[in-house]
Amino acid sequence: MTAVATERTPAGAPTRRARREQQQHAAARPRAGTRAARRAQRLLLDLAAVVGVLSLLAVAACLALGVRPAVVVSGSMAPGIPVGAVTLARTVPAESVAVGDVVTVPRTDGRGLVTHRVIETAPGTGGATTLRLQGDANTEPDALPYTVTEVGQVLGSVPHVGRAIVALQENVVAVVAGLLVLTAAVTFPARAARRSPGRARTR
Repeated sequence: MTAVATERTPAGAPTRRARREQQQHAAARPRAGTRAARRAQRLLLDLAAVVGVLSLLAVAACLALGVRPAVVVSGSMAPGIPVGAVTLARTVPAESVAVGDVVTVPRTDGRGLVTHRVIETAPGTGGATTLRLQGDANTEPDALPYTVTEVGQVLGSVPHVGRAIVALQENVVAVVAGLLVLTAAVTFPARAARRSPGRARTR
């Protein structure tokens, strides 16, 4: 009679079935974390897509209407146009504006733009117009007049939008880095999970 060798499990040691269940539970934990990371990644990508589409639509609308947006960075026109608002201005001849209009013109020192209210107009030389401007929150007019041939006549403003634009511009590196981290969190655990069954079968 041929003796049949049997494999005995030492007392207290987990059985083969118990080991398989432990391996399955261990593999399920990374998959749960991977699913959460994928959901977060999809949420960020969806948010970025929505912001991108809205930005493209806004740019297209501005181009179609001849409107130029600008972010307000000072409180000189508060409370009507607060810091962080976006003004929408249309380029018009300087001679067409009147006292009380809000206009955007280049600064006299050449450093950026200023958006203030017209308090005085006068004909200039060579077809130009001289404007005196003052911010609604300022107690004094601007120190120097502006001699210009055209201005951005402000049609309206949207509060707080400028803050979001500036925040996105300043944090674009952080957003990209976050997406890369999420991608790594999704990719590497998934690869490890695919390799783990092969290791479990190795004796």
